[in-house]
Amino acid sequence: MDLLVALGISIGVLIAGWVYVALAMPDLHLVVWAGVIAWGTFYATGGGMAGLQKAIASNLSGNLWAAVALLVFAKVGGGNVAVLAALVGVISVVMCVQAKVAILSFIPGAFLGAGTWVGASGGGLDAPNLMICVSLVAGAVLGYASEVVGKKMAGAS
Repeated sequence: MDLLVALGISIGVLIAGWVYVALAMPDLHLVVWAGVIAWGTFYATGGGMAGLQKAIASNLSGNLWAAVALLVFAKVGGGNVAVLAALVGVISVVMCVQAKVAILSFIPGAFLGAGTWVGASGGGLDAPNLMICVSLVAGAVLGYASEVVGKKMAGAS
């Protein structure tokens, strides 16, 4: 079987399961689209175990920096948009500079993680918001699983 067809089938089956679990069990507070973003991040990093590690690390670092910026803004921002803009600028610099560390070297993953944090919560570090992190990790792991299964289906190594 062609590798892209095999990957498409494995991704299709696994993502259907992901969507079902996330939506059928709302008490888990899984964020469907966060998982899909991490899945894409996994493939964008080049896949494999190194891609899995970079996807998870970069996405979660983005979550962290966005949470820090929003927490600081909540404490000192006073609703001032200029303060928020400056904080976002600062974390953007940090997310680029952290790429000097190999596991954090996928800059788009950090920005995707930050955007996911802001888009899914805009808030603090409570249990439902931390499920954004869990959703990102799950999506990256499912990306890795889809690659392994797809390659096996295609007879590739």
